[in-house]
This record gives sequence, structure tokens and C-alpha cells, in this order.
Amino acid sequence: MKNINQITTEEAIKIKYILTDIDGTLTDENGHIAPKTYEMLWKLKEAGYVLIPVTGRTAGWASVAITDWPVDAIIVESGSVVYYLENGSRKEFIHPSVPADRYSVHKKIRETALNKNPKIKVSIDQYSRFNDFAFNYAEDEDDKLTFEEAKEVLEAVKSIGAKGNISSIHVNTWFGDYDKLPMSLLYLKEHYGVENPKDCVIYFGDAANDEEMFSYFPTACGVANLMKYADYMNDLPTYIASYNGGEGFCEAAEILLTKKKNSISEKYNLSE
Repeated sequence: MKNINQITTEEAIKIKYILTDIDGTLTDENGHIAPKTYEMLWKLKEAGYVLIPVTGRTAGWASVAITDWPVDAIIVESGSVVYYLENGSRKEFIHPSVPADRYSVHKKIRETALNKNPKIKVSIDQYSRFNDFAFNYAEDEDDKLTFEEAKEVLEAVKSIGAKGNISSIHVNTWFGDYDKLPMSLLYLKEHYGVENPKDCVIYFGDAANDEEMFSYFPTACGVANLMKYADYMNDLPTYIASYNGGEGFCEAAEILLTKKKNSISEKYNLSE
């Protein structure tokens, strides 16, 4: 991996779409989004970038956040649904492979996970999830498990035909042929007509569930806390920030904004 400050101007100015994980990527060590990070999202939006968080967080949360955050869409529950605004109204885009009877498959997932590890707890926000079934393993100290234990639970759930991944806080599981990457590609094509996303997207992440995104997008950047999961991953991003979480995201965003500004100034022979 190269430090994000090594990104070339040519590569940086091609970027139009900024896709980013949230927990561990925009947040700090306490799980908060700092004022500086939220302000940076506004700066990116005002500079003309299309901002799309891609997260394991819930549909219930996103249906509210889409009206409050300076973003163009939010892909949630590891790709089952997208929320966006159209003429001021909230809209949803559901992945076509989401099963109709999700409650019966949730029961199967829960039973399988608890049989594997009776200590694992269902995520406190499960009540507001549309399709994903999530287990906490690192969000709350009282329920903390090791990454290895989380992997064992995930493998048990996959053995019954489900899919899933592990974020920095949850084991996310589901039935359906989607994930962060398939839904991102589908939404970019259906909503924006993007045929070659590798040429115009940068993705930011921090954990093992970002691996597929890192592998697909040539311009991908991890924040520094990604390194604690690096030994569990086969595919790492091209770039890495110098700082953890939101600080690392802000560092990279500032580099993108600076290179874009300098490129415009050079093109039109502008000066300060």
C-alpha cells in the first residue's frame, strides 16, 4: 500500500463518486463523527463530488439520515437497500435478490449463530433492520468477542447457505445475492448511468468487510486502523491514510480537494 499523499493528480481529478464506509472510517475511536469530519463531508459535497456511504448500518437509521447528512444516497445493510432523495422526497432502491420472507431466514440465522457461540448477542439495532441480521462482537464492551470468534460464527451461518461479512463492530449476515460491491455497482449504473466505475470512484474503508471493494476499485483507500485486520485479508487497498478513522478520511479528502483545486487553477491559468 502507498500513502494517500502519493495519489497522482491525474488519478485524483478523475474521481467523481466518493463511496465510504462509516463505522471506523468516518468515526473516531469512541464511535463519534467529529465536527471536522462532518464539515469535510459538506466540503466534498460543495466541491461537486457525489457522496455515498456504504455501510452495514440499518435501513431505519438511513431513512432518517438521508435527509440530514450531506450525501446523495446511503447504501445500508451491506447492500440490501439504498435510500436517496428525489425532488425532496425519500426513495428506496431494494436489491432484487432480497427474499420476501426474511423473518423465517432470520430465525434460522439466529439459531445457527447461538448454537455456535451462545455468548454472541444480537445487535441492539436489529429491530430497525430491513433484511440484514447483525450480531455485535465489538461495538459494546460488555458483549465483546475476539475477531476469531466472530469468524467462527460467520462460517457457521454460511454453512446453512447464508452470506455475510465482518465489520469493525458487527457480524452481518443475510440471504440474498448482494453485498457492498454488487449493490454499489448496480446503483451507480441504474441511478447515474455509470458504466465504468473503476475510472471515477474512490472507496474508503477500515475493515475486513471492505475487502471486496478494495479489490475491485483501483483507487481505494484504507484509514490507518485498517492495519489491525490486515493479516486476515487477502486484498488490501492501493492507498492508506496516515491517521485512524475520521482523521484519516479528512486527510485523504483534503488531498483530493487540493489536487482538484490546483488542476482547475492550472487549466484556467488562475492564481490566488
